[in-house]
Amino acid sequence: MATIHDGRGRAKDEESSERAHETAQEKARDAAHDTKAHAEQAAHQLQRNVQRERVPRRRALRRGRVLLVGYVLALAAVIALALAAHSATANGLPGDLPFTRELQENRNPVVFGVLYFVSYIGFAPLSYVVPLVVLLGLVAARLRLEAIFLALTLLADALGGAIKLAVGRQRPGSNLVHVVEQINSPSFPSGHTLHYTVFFGFLAFVLWTSFRRSWGRNLLVAICALLVLLVGPSRVYLGEHWASDVVGGYLIGGLCLVPLVAGYLWAKARFNSATLRRVRRQRDEN
Repeated sequence: MATIHDGRGRAKDEESSERAHETAQEKARDAAHDTKAHAEQAAHQLQRNVQRERVPRRRALRRGRVLLVGYVLALAAVIALALAAHSATANGLPGDLPFTRELQENRNPVVFGVLYFVSYIGFAPLSYVVPLVVLLGLVAARLRLEAIFLALTLLADALGGAIKLAVGRQRPGSNLVHVVEQINSPSFPSGHTLHYTVFFGFLAFVLWTSFRRSWGRNLLVAICALLVLLVGPSRVYLGEHWASDVVGGYLIGGLCLVPLVAGYLWAKARFNSATLRRVRRQRDEN
């Protein structure tokens, strides 16, 4: 009887072991199936992203020609404006003085406060704090490529400084217009306008293309756009720059922003293609 009981016990143990083994196999198959499904889903999503970023050859060539013509014209305008600013008198270029006086006739304290605040962001320490906070935010959002290219926008400040030294234009004098704060550095181009155009312009592009549509995203894009649009008038209103300095800042900023966006789109397309190939390999191995 003991022998029979032992045999039945061993049979039950073997049966339990087989069931556990089958259960483990089923779980492994389910896990492999889920992994494969996730990999296929990721591959399809990446493929859609790559296809969406690809532009038909003819359309790309047509866009390229238009951008090249516009870029050359803007570059020629900057060179002509820089030469004119270099030889300009203390009264600025034609139209600079009457434009500034007309703009400064508005003494509304709200207008002054808004335009003063817009310019104030571009001075230290906020000129260092704001970019640092934005870069850390992009890294925290896992937008490392975007953070790298946004950091590259700061090189435009060095370019603007070099052009200032080369042109050597004097700032508006307090005997001609109302100057809120006298600054001794050269005037052309407007460093604030150049910096805002490149930095906040690229940031608005990143926010618009990298985040889903929401009121928060739209609000941040609107703030970036307003900063870019208002910084030029604010520099003239405060008597820190001539209008031609501001125009030069916008033009040079645009000349820096266009290749930066193009380089970012190229790098992002290459990154997505490499990620798609890696996901496909992982899917095939599973």
